[in-house]
Amino acid sequence: MAGLPIKWLQKYCRRVGTASSWELRRHPPDIRFALAAAYCWQQEHGIIDALIDLLILVIHKIGVRAENKVEQELLNDLPRVRGKTNVLFKLAEAAIDEPDGIVKDVLYPVVGLETLKDLVKEFKASGPAYTKVVHKVIRSSYSNHYRRMLPQILDALEFRSNNTAHRPVIEALGLLKTYRDSTQQYFSTGDVVPIEGIVKGKWRDIVVEKDKNDKERINRINYEICVLQALRERLRSKEIWVLGAGPLP
Repeated sequence: MAGLPIKWLQKYCRRVGTASSWELRRHPPDIRFALAAAYCWQQEHGIIDALIDLLILVIHKIGVRAENKVEQELLNDLPRVRGKTNVLFKLAEAAIDEPDGIVKDVLYPVVGLETLKDLVKEFKASGPAYTKVVHKVIRSSYSNHYRRMLPQILDALEFRSNNTAHRPVIEALGLLKTYRDSTQQYFSTGDVVPIEGIVKGKWRDIVVEKDKNDKERINRINYEICVLQALRERLRSKEIWVLGAGPLP
């Protein structure tokens, strides 16, 4: 089947799909079996393609829903500070004019305390604190729901890559499968856990933790989320492909 033109296979598949079982049985065995094989071949590719699309969609939704939830909470609680540049200039000017003054006597009359609080909130919302809050929501959603579903999709797909640069993602998927039934919070010390190309810089402090002896250890759930996000990016760019997926027309 792999050596036949895709248009031929699609034609045979449509032919079987519109025929009744009685009509198919009227054909000689060689034609009947060939048509059935072409139909099954195409259906297999269609199922695998649908699973890939579902995997990409689910991983995307985990992150998007978390960001939307956090942003909505911030919008309800956070008044955006307008003219931040002018505010910071006034603060700097006041501090330079009276470097030995008391903060509440020098800065508060220039820029009110509430404005300063809003500036701090806005910075936290757009900086590392925001990233940690989003990850907390993603982790909660993934561990309570998606973690039970995604492994079944991953088990049904066999991932490949012709580029050695993307091998760490495939190796990480194998590691996740090895620990599928484990209750450990962290990977074992002797395990080789790929980090480069999987864990982005902003997530590193969340994934790579330190124990009481200041030794690094990899948080499993946080690492799994990063692996899935990396896998989604590689699938969308075709850097990683799935065995048995439909060929491009």
